[in-house]
Amino acid sequence: METLNAVVATRLLPPRVSRCSIPRTTLLHSLHAVRHSRLVLLTAPAGYGKTNVMAQWRQRLLADGARVAWLALAAEDDDPRQLCARLEASLRQAGVQPRRAGAAPFPDGAGPAALLPALAALVALLDGVPGEVYLMLDGFDHLRQPATLAFLQDLLRARLPHLHLVATARGSTGLALARLRAGRELAEFGSAALAFTLAETLAFVGQRADGCTPGDSAQAAIDTAVGLHELTEGWPAGLELAAAWPDTAGPLQCGWQAPASLQAYWREEVTATLAPALLDFLQRIAVPRQVDAALAAQLTGAADAGQQLAQIAARGLFLDAVPGHAEGGWYRLHPLFRSHLLHELACAGPAGLPALHVRTAAWLARHGQPAGAIAHALQGDDFECVQALVAANAAQLPGMHPLREFLQWADRIAPARLAAHPALLLAAAWACVVSARPRQAEHWIRQWEASAAHGAALRGIDAERHATVMRATIAAQRDDLPRTQALLDTLHGKPAGNPELELVRMSLGLRCAATLGQPARSRAPFRAAAQPGATELGLLGGAMMAMMAWQEGNAYEALRLGRQVLALAQQAYGRRSIAASVCAVPVAAALYEQDRIDMASEVLAGPLQTLRTGTPDVLIEAGLCHARLQWLAGARQEALAELAEAEAMFHRRGLPRGVARMVAERQRIVLAGKDLRHAQRLQGALDELERHHAGTAPRDQEIAALAALGRARLALAAGEPASALAALVPMRGLAIVTVREPLMASADLLQAAALDTLYRSDEAAASLQAALAAGERLGLVRTFADEGACVQALLDRAAPCGTEYLARLRAASAPAAVAIPAMSQPSPPPKPLPPADAGKGRQLTRREREILALLEQSMSNKRIALALNLSVDTVKWNLRQIYAKLEVSRRYDAILVARSAARHAD
Repeated sequence: METLNAVVATRLLPPRVSRCSIPRTTLLHSLHAVRHSRLVLLTAPAGYGKTNVMAQWRQRLLADGARVAWLALAAEDDDPRQLCARLEASLRQAGVQPRRAGAAPFPDGAGPAALLPALAALVALLDGVPGEVYLMLDGFDHLRQPATLAFLQDLLRARLPHLHLVATARGSTGLALARLRAGRELAEFGSAALAFTLAETLAFVGQRADGCTPGDSAQAAIDTAVGLHELTEGWPAGLELAAAWPDTAGPLQCGWQAPASLQAYWREEVTATLAPALLDFLQRIAVPRQVDAALAAQLTGAADAGQQLAQIAARGLFLDAVPGHAEGGWYRLHPLFRSHLLHELACAGPAGLPALHVRTAAWLARHGQPAGAIAHALQGDDFECVQALVAANAAQLPGMHPLREFLQWADRIAPARLAAHPALLLAAAWACVVSARPRQAEHWIRQWEASAAHGAALRGIDAERHATVMRATIAAQRDDLPRTQALLDTLHGKPAGNPELELVRMSLGLRCAATLGQPARSRAPFRAAAQPGATELGLLGGAMMAMMAWQEGNAYEALRLGRQVLALAQQAYGRRSIAASVCAVPVAAALYEQDRIDMASEVLAGPLQTLRTGTPDVLIEAGLCHARLQWLAGARQEALAELAEAEAMFHRRGLPRGVARMVAERQRIVLAGKDLRHAQRLQGALDELERHHAGTAPRDQEIAALAALGRARLALAAGEPASALAALVPMRGLAIVTVREPLMASADLLQAAALDTLYRSDEAAASLQAALAAGERLGLVRTFADEGACVQALLDRAAPCGTEYLARLRAASAPAAVAIPAMSQPSPPPKPLPPADAGKGRQLTRREREILALLEQSMSNKRIALALNLSVDTVKWNLRQIYAKLEVSRRYDAILVARSAARHAD
């Protein structure tokens, strides 16, 4: 054997597995399960961690007693004789010694006859070695000569059952694999298997938690991890480069710009060696999200576009076949690589990109994909093209996609120009409706009606029906379901509109019926719509069914209805699509209710940004669920601040029910922290809302129920059980509690706790049993656990003691399940807070006292500004005035002064 130089010798050693490497536990388990295969291939583009995974697997194989040889291949190894020498050296390095001395020498020459002795020598080296032998070849792409590949093919055919080859490659290996596949002797792992799972991305983010700010919580880390995972699709190199990105949540299609480090990676590791013609081809096919041979030919002019697509995919250039596509032959680029290619294309010639979008739009329109055609026409900013496409497909409105992009485009067009085109007016109106912009929607609806009145209505479009359904949707977004129902009643008996419009109408009617306590209506149309291949609006109808089930309090039904729709929406339209985001809310809320906290956190992370323009029900449940996850993770102050911010948002939108839900949740959290004074102030806000909304509408009744529950909780915390019982009496007469059963279950729990405190044990047991019966039927767990120690004491004494449901409740209600940080204890004696009637120079104004109260909740300046509808600069100026009047220099000292004054006042 030739003497190896130092450089070659280093290639016989695997890279050290860093302690910072993420253990690929799931992937390693899959690899180990196929360890007896003749050949194991890890094939994925650059940056997927192939070498690291193989090195981790090597450690496990060594622990099992196997002999593992390693060879990092280089271009010089693409010669049979050189490769033979390297393989023998790597095997000897791994402890594989010849069975007998004097193995056959490697002859000169590279012909087939000359290679036979070389192969025989290698087989002789391996023959008879006890145990399993693994030969790991890193970088198989370097081997391209037919003679070299033939040599390895013969080695795979050799009768060495204990020899296993493991290879990594960016693309196709050039080996003939059909026989190995047929004999189940080949195990293949592609980019989908090598990509990080969400759990591994969470572990990755957790390793970098040292860079987080002290206010970051476990839920914030999950949100960051999910944002990174969506953006990179688990691509390990992308995650590594993304560690310091300032905004991981910004979706690519909304103006997100990749950092310079990532752009440099693409240039250096992927595109540097590509021929200019191939790079131009890649840039052009990056314009659509998916491409087949015909569309690629339209964009590039290449007659052999299909062949080029297959070759690019085989080379591992981040182009993958689209699985499950009905027509087959479709490909998609990795989103980050596509973003890079479009960036380079725009930099090369800004005028070329819009033209390619318009060309894509024309092709998609001819091939029956109007939604995609409109989306590309909007990106091409071709007014005539957009107008023609929208007019041709106006009958499909209000299909969800791509109305959001249309609204962004319409905002740039002069209103007078849009007014001349009824189809654009109708699309603008629906875009505002689905984006929850009621004022702008009313404006466009009036414009649409005016155009119809002047004889410019679109053929086959019922202007009155569209306007009525849009206004009914706006009323629902304003939480005015009686008006929604009244508008829908005007359509009774009239001919049905298009299927998309009917889905919206039926969805609104079903929601009204459920909330207003009317007879149940058929849900079959929504079940039929929420199937594979459904439109986004159809999937949104399925999401609405899950939301209704959750609002009724049925966690089991919400999960059953929501999970399939959520998976379909994410697969078809993306995790941040409206349908997926809306459906994520009831699914996450139901998972939280069933105490499946990790799953709830993963489901809810990500869609929150999309839901900022959602309907009241979606906004309320999303805000509550996210804050509860924060609280359960120990971030009590962060949860309170988030609820205060949501409360301010509901104030601005004029949604009192949302305000009441946020205030009630804040009160529950501060009572868990034994802060009675703050809870009393929040109860005052609930009572004020109840006085201003003392009607019989579902919104008003829910506010009344929340105020009653708040009074009961506050009375129990203050040691006044009789007052708690009195506070709960009005709830029995509210119709809303028959629709939203968890409200009644909470009332029964609080009543049981009050009766138990009054030593009325039999009555307490009856109330608890009523709550347990409802909870077991609906799947309620956190409803019991979140009420705190008083309910835990009841559950510990409840009978029967052995039921599985009761055991779940006890486990979830245990003190360790809720981590609430201890309140800081003051060290120096604080100075007294100046009274309101103190000297003019030291008097705190009403605004300063409001800011000080929020400061006491550990809110940041930004959150205080949001809660009080002020600018951040105004908050900072007021804080300086507060510090001067209190004669302190820090926020913490000001908080101590405020708390001390409150204790003296009590």
